[in-house]
Amino acid sequence: MMTVDLIRMLYDYNYWARDLVWDAAEKLSDDDFMKNTEYSWGSIHNQFVMAMSNEWVWFTRLRGETPKALLTPEDYPNRDSIRTKWREIEAQVRGYINAMTKDRLQEEFTYNSLNGNTHSQGVGEVLLHVVNSGTDNRAQIIAMMHLLGAPTIEQGLIFYLRERQESG
Repeated sequence: MMTVDLIRMLYDYNYWARDLVWDAAEKLSDDDFMKNTEYSWGSIHNQFVMAMSNEWVWFTRLRGETPKALLTPEDYPNRDSIRTKWREIEAQVRGYINAMTKDRLQEEFTYNSLNGNTHSQGVGEVLLHVVNSGTDNRAQIIAMMHLLGAPTIEQGLIFYLRERQESG
């Protein structure tokens, strides 16, 4: 059963894992960070912007607004610009999650996709989708790092849960 506490824990995990992958990517040279790996969104830079954009799009919709396009890598040309924007998005997401109620979690909401189609979805379903998509985007970044010969990391939920349990 989906609960507010479960959603909050999953978002804590999501940002824990994002920071692990980010820390690993910080060790890459600028050339490797920007290099087209010919996988997914091309570069690690682009994949990070895509992951950030996914959160931004969904939480913009949850606030009742209609984004017209994804965030673009050109608007976030370096690591500092990505990190700054993502921290802003994270603050908004955490504010939304911290204000979440059981009733809101169960609500349906209607939104327009980027191609203009109208959809209805459960708020809780969207919140789960964003975390799941984050895992997928991080896995793609890890794969890109592997293609570049860089060390990779484990970002699975079980590692977060173990760390949380150990720090008690």
